[in-house]
Amino acid sequence: MPPTTEQLHAKKKEADEIRNNSHEWRTASDPKQAARMVTQELFHRNKNSKSLFLSLDVRQDKVDQDRSLVAFYRRDNVKWASPLSCKLYGDEATGSGVDRHMLSCVMLRLITGFHLKSGNAAILKLFEGEPDHLIPSDCEELIENNLFTVAGRIMGHSFLHSGPSFPGLSPAIIHVLFTGSLEQTHLTVQDCPDLDIREMLRLLDSDMELKDLNSIHQLCLSCDLPAPNATNRKRLAKELLFYTVVERSSRQISQLRNGLAETGIWPLLVERRDLIPVLFPRESEAQVTPQMILECIVWPSSITQIFDSYEDEEWDEDEFSTADVCRVSSYLRTFIENGNPAELKSLVKFWIGWELPAVEMKLEIVEAVLPTALTCFEKLRLPRHHTTYHTFHQELCACIATTDYGFGCP
Repeated sequence: MPPTTEQLHAKKKEADEIRNNSHEWRTASDPKQAARMVTQELFHRNKNSKSLFLSLDVRQDKVDQDRSLVAFYRRDNVKWASPLSCKLYGDEATGSGVDRHMLSCVMLRLITGFHLKSGNAAILKLFEGEPDHLIPSDCEELIENNLFTVAGRIMGHSFLHSGPSFPGLSPAIIHVLFTGSLEQTHLTVQDCPDLDIREMLRLLDSDMELKDLNSIHQLCLSCDLPAPNATNRKRLAKELLFYTVVERSSRQISQLRNGLAETGIWPLLVERRDLIPVLFPRESEAQVTPQMILECIVWPSSITQIFDSYEDEEWDEDEFSTADVCRVSSYLRTFIENGNPAELKSLVKFWIGWELPAVEMKLEIVEAVLPTALTCFEKLRLPRHHTTYHTFHQELCACIATTDYGFGCP
């Protein structure tokens, strides 16, 4: 049956809106509105494409789960703006919440590391360094396996679906990634993840006597630079920093750029540079979702098999140990699931010392007056005495609000 006049008018109106968006996003005052215009256009172009099916079996261990996630994003010639369908095997959850969960999971793995062995490491991390100065790992295995293209696809795919961003990338890497001039790349010693090299750079850039010249000389030789002396030491410090941060990252940056481009968002990012901080926010500005935190918590061992059945149960006071663990742990889960972004950031910072969730965040229910944290061991200790969520919420909010000036155990 041929389309009706009304259907033809509707299709024409939709096409006109998409066509207008292709121009209006360049001048939209709100960068996020510009992003919505572009993603709308990309989704419209691909609405009849075969859906992308991303699945995860929650009954598997984290190694097998992460293999599935990486395999999904390693595929070539994929239209990443195609409709997305996600499935959690072993879980009855359905709908858009599953899609959000999956995107949150894969971005969390990209940020904290995949549970895939690389050499002697149990966690495969594509980026290294300190917050706001992360740079791509120079591990040859990662580069040869094109995993930074995978990283670009993950970042772009999450961006398309308004998912989590990647926080803490070095401004120098961002500058080069978006084709900034190498000569104008601003570097700081914090961009160098190797603490030994960092110390050599500080020594070269100072007026202190050069000691252990052999190590510095070997470093210079490995970078095809002359041996240090009194007249060239400060110049060498800059050249060594540029080599260890930018030159060693050139192939990874190229792969990352290709991965982002494959998702279709590259023209938007190049023309609307005000969107780059949305894609790569500072660590302190990064969004923390409830799923990101819950995924990382190592719950007390006594809770693992009875947590889901705790609600509406009657507990004997003599069994306070198990009952208290389940009750207070359920209060924490409720707090996280309903917390606003500021509360979640404060909780994570109180727990481990900074706002990004760690791979494992340990929880203990103990005999105590107030919540405390062992940030060095990424452990939160909650008092067992709470019998109502209201008082638990009040006390926890009061404690996590102290992170700016210190609270609990360092």
